[in-house]
Amino acid sequence: MAGAQASAPSSEATGIQAEVGVAGHPTSDLKLTRTDILTRAQSWIDERVPYSQSKWHTNQYGRYRQDCSGYVSMAWGLKNVRWTGNIMEVATRISKSKLLPGDALWVHGSSVQHIAIFVRWADSAKTQAVVREEYRTGTVAAQRTWSASWTSKFTAIRYKNVIEGDAKTCAVVNENHKSYTQLAEGAKGELVKAAQCLLAGAGFNTGADGPSGTFDATMTSAVKQYQTKVGLPSNGTVDSHTWTALLSRGSTPMVQDGSTGSAVSRVQRSLNAATNAGLDVDGQFGPKTTTAVKNYQSSRKLGSDGIVGPNTWAALQAGK
Repeated sequence: MAGAQASAPSSEATGIQAEVGVAGHPTSDLKLTRTDILTRAQSWIDERVPYSQSKWHTNQYGRYRQDCSGYVSMAWGLKNVRWTGNIMEVATRISKSKLLPGDALWVHGSSVQHIAIFVRWADSAKTQAVVREEYRTGTVAAQRTWSASWTSKFTAIRYKNVIEGDAKTCAVVNENHKSYTQLAEGAKGELVKAAQCLLAGAGFNTGADGPSGTFDATMTSAVKQYQTKVGLPSNGTVDSHTWTALLSRGSTPMVQDGSTGSAVSRVQRSLNAATNAGLDVDGQFGPKTTTAVKNYQSSRKLGSDGIVGPNTWAALQAGK
């Protein structure tokens, strides 16, 4: 969990070690899709491989040292087992905003050396990373959510041999937009992907292969079912009311000027859909968000105090 980073890994085994003779071990660095990387990373989680700087684990993917960089070497399909001091020979630095599933978060300093496979962001502000990692002695390979403060210590890196084009997952779909246009069957694009992911998050099937970006008959059916559930006209069109309900779905904590986090981002997104507020979706409740909330409240005949409490949440989640 995020709190597990209190005692950080400070060192690991060093050097490059090859295990070419082991069955299944790569004879050269593999070219892998992001799905391949995540599948390989999951194998050690399923097998509950314990962290060790001296022991090695063998499975269908080869034999690798059981520390953080050995784990990433296995997930990336490396011939040689790397450590944090030389992993950059097979990777490049990228912006954290460009992280995709199968990339990694890496730090190599005097007091902390660690690396983990990136899975997705846990929050819309993209400050808390969900990772798969071998963490420290006494733990086993696991998927964890890092705190924002721990995530901030790391650099985003990308394996040089990753094959792009297979990341059909909502983890990489952008749901943050300043405007949300009406969508109907036949529409295509990033907003369609966002709507598909929001509907899937609400429990409605939009297709077996992840967000396709194409508004087809399956998505129309999902939209109608969702609209019926929340009390909107069941027309199968993602209009401003449907967008507002979808974008605000979730927990309903009171948020106001000075608040931060994912609930604020949901407010900002839903106001952009409901009133064309044009807010930056940054998870920071400041003066512009306060004004947009007051305008929404006034137009819906709610108490115009700029605070998103139970009544305002209820109106947003009803698509008003």
